[in-house]
Amino acid sequence: MNCSEYLADFLVKQGVTDVFGYAGGYIVPFMDALNDRKEIRVHVCYHEQGCAFAANGYARTSGKIGVYFTTSGPGAVNALGGLADAWFDGIPLMGICGNIPTAEQKGYSGIRQNGFQEMDIVSMTRTITKYSVTPNRASEFPEIVSRAYNIAMTGRKGGVVIDFPFDIQKAGINSR
Repeated sequence: MNCSEYLADFLVKQGVTDVFGYAGGYIVPFMDALNDRKEIRVHVCYHEQGCAFAANGYARTSGKIGVYFTTSGPGAVNALGGLADAWFDGIPLMGICGNIPTAEQKGYSGIRQNGFQEMDIVSMTRTITKYSVTPNRASEFPEIVSRAYNIAMTGRKGGVVIDFPFDIQKAGINSR
């Protein structure tokens, strides 16, 4: 099992039946994993902003967590309005944002970007989410997913973001 499959299975176990997304190259492994889960309907939106707001509206009407996915860089940035709305109104929302492989990330090098459409979405969302994280190793992924879900759903609800590097999406993991 890889991390994308793990996340799709985790969402099924939490009762998630609908996910909203917009395709892009750096989120394909997760999209493939969702496609293999017949329990989840994927609603393709015309724009990433629509994905975040659709997931937000779904959470408001269903009482469940709203889940959306985007690709890297500008795709992830386009969803910030829906995350901010979830923050202000206490709506449980999980954003899954694809990103470039970890080896291509600029880190603290001081350069503007290293990989194609690389952006530090964690820093950009820190003030409008309850939790925003980039997993750097497959071994830490199950704990991150569980923590993100629990943080979104407990106390005053709100949005969380998992910045999901391409190589981590495909990395093998023990499903426990």
